[in-house]
Amino acid sequence: MTGFDLNYKNKYEIDTKGSMDPTSITGASFAPLAAGISQVTPSSNEKADTTEYYDGEGFGGSDVTGKRFQLAFTGNRKTGDAAQDYVASHELSVGDDLKTLLRWTDPQGNVVIGQVTMTAIVAAGGNAGAKQKFSFTAVFNGKPQFTAATSGTTGQ
Repeated sequence: MTGFDLNYKNKYEIDTKGSMDPTSITGASFAPLAAGISQVTPSSNEKADTTEYYDGEGFGGSDVTGKRFQLAFTGNRKTGDAAQDYVASHELSVGDDLKTLLRWTDPQGNVVIGQVTMTAIVAAGGNAGAKQKFSFTAVFNGKPQFTAATSGTTGQ
């Protein structure tokens, strides 16, 4: 599999203290979002302007004018896991109680960190003879910070 990174080499961490400022993480307590997580789906949720102009003879283009970057986590509920317990404890929360920091380190060592709102939290459910479901979406509030890996560094 030369040249292909395996997804498990991405490292996702959530701050279980509910910090809000990604530029000041000294008080944060990051726990890995890994146990019980079987899939992570990033999406940009882009807003685009697709205006057609007369000089384009009725044909338009597409300009991305905004984004709401988000990560959807799905898997099985693992009780006792710090990250899952933190997310699950906010299933009935609203407002700022759903905000915290999330850090994503990719296999090359690039780091994305930002304040997120935890949405669509599901901490139970499923078939009677199956493991409980677990899922939520972490929606970044504003543009997350990106730090490129230093030369020769790998994240894992």
